[in-house]
Amino acid sequence: MKPEEIFIKKIKKQLFPYKQDKDIEAQSVKWDVSTGEYITSWIRLNLINCRKSSGCDKQGRCRYFGYTDLAKQNYTICREMILRLGNGEIKCDFEGESKEADNS
Repeated sequence: MKPEEIFIKKIKKQLFPYKQDKDIEAQSVKWDVSTGEYITSWIRLNLINCRKSSGCDKQGRCRYFGYTDLAKQNYTICREMILRLGNGEIKCDFEGESKEADNS
């Protein structure tokens, strides 16, 4: 398994199960965004807030990993994920998932 996949798996374990339905109803109409765009933004903001509250930037390592090598590697991966979520390279696409379910 790639380091990015391990990182995403651990982050998903921490952030989900997030019940986005009420938040999306209230916010997606207000900002005119899709469910996927809202969740993408939510994940990005959670990663940013996690870094701030954990003091990761001061240490240059992710606090959720005890081993120095992993902590530094995942600090870099987290930063990359934030950038990629921010520029749209990575996004949540719940619309595609719902279409697949409809076709089944």
